[in-house]
Amino acid sequence: MSGWTDSSKDFLQSQSITIFGREPVVSSSSKSYIKLGWVRRIRDAEPLDTGESIKRYVRFQIFCLLGSTLFTYKSAAYAHAKYLPLLRDFERIHTYSWGSAYLAHLYMALCRASR
Repeated sequence: MSGWTDSSKDFLQSQSITIFGREPVVSSSSKSYIKLGWVRRIRDAEPLDTGESIKRYVRFQIFCLLGSTLFTYKSAAYAHAKYLPLLRDFERIHTYSWGSAYLAHLYMALCRASR
């Protein structure tokens, strides 16, 4: 994901409430990262009785995938909040170029590692 992202606490809380329906548990060292353990606990407790709850469950699952598999950094225990806006429009998630984004992330990680 490129471009400007707001990493303030207000941004993180408003995005998390919009997407997950709850206030997030964040990293103590960096307020821009959400604990994936918290996301998994909330996901597993989500009742799947309405269309909106199923969409919320899928958002939880995609966010975990983004933070633990596709766009990992130093730890797979946290995911960056900059991915939250990607999950806002549920109807467009399937149109995003996830492969290209992953390749760009991998290239940047290789550049960082070579320094």
